[in-house]
Amino acid sequence: MANSRKAETVGNIQRLVIDLCLGAWAELGVSSWARTHQNWAVDPEPLVIFTAGFAKSDPRLRDEAIDWCIRNWRHLSQVRLRNILKCQSNELLSEWGPFAATVNVHAGIRWPLATTELPYKKTGRTNLRPLTEPSLVLLRMREMFGLGARSEILRYFLFHPSDRVTAAMLSEVTSYAKRNVAEACDALVQAGLLSARLIGNRYYYSIARAERLADFVGAIPLIVPNGNALLRVASAIFRVASLANEVSDDVLVVEVRNVVAEIENDLDTLDIGGLKPLHGAAILGEWSVWSSEVARCLASGIWPTTPSG
Repeated sequence: MANSRKAETVGNIQRLVIDLCLGAWAELGVSSWARTHQNWAVDPEPLVIFTAGFAKSDPRLRDEAIDWCIRNWRHLSQVRLRNILKCQSNELLSEWGPFAATVNVHAGIRWPLATTELPYKKTGRTNLRPLTEPSLVLLRMREMFGLGARSEILRYFLFHPSDRVTAAMLSEVTSYAKRNVAEACDALVQAGLLSARLIGNRYYYSIARAERLADFVGAIPLIVPNGNALLRVASAIFRVASLANEVSDDVLVVEVRNVVAEIENDLDTLDIGGLKPLHGAAILGEWSVWSSEVARCLASGIWPTTPSG
């Protein structure tokens, strides 16, 4: 019975993580699932890469995502894809290769790190939703400012209007190279959208007229997570759940401890708390409660507060 309950819990957590992906894809226009994330800003490149990692777990989700990418690849940045992929595990890259190859063959493009095409049949259930919707603010800004570093920089300042940051800081959050970001910032300063201030030997950039940018961009959602950080946390939760039925508790303790250290900065970035610094076997129970609650919130379109338990 204990093993049965454990398997059920593991399956539920995995399903919830996948439901987070389904909610995001529904906002992008995949019509097969209910809309649960209307008040979230969808960041497409991390979502595409993360979804490719579920190829074996949910083939239907994979095929719908491939269908959307074939139809709408022009809205996605190959540069961002390449830069985000540099930080992924070999396990995820092994799933990404066939996903990218399938999109490339059917769309006639060249996404990076493609390998061998998957068997694929067009689903016909995807359409890009109107870009005026709050959840698609990132794609809307790309139509306004172009597909490149400028849009990602302005996106950052739209949601962090009080910040003053360097090109290196912006490079990390936008997934564009520092040189490209610096050049884009200089252009935006010349256009009057950003202000630059030299402190020491570094330029710090800030938004010049935040209210004008917000008025011009239009409807924005309430929840704007860092896409890379969010999907790294979700991936970690899914990965631990996958291991729970395959390894001993002693091994799982080590894996959970490693994962907690791995996502510590991401949790700070996302302001998701509630995970206590326990040691030994006690960490498994704490992780189970915490990960279940966080996954439930993310799947439902609710931002996690500090989980109880």
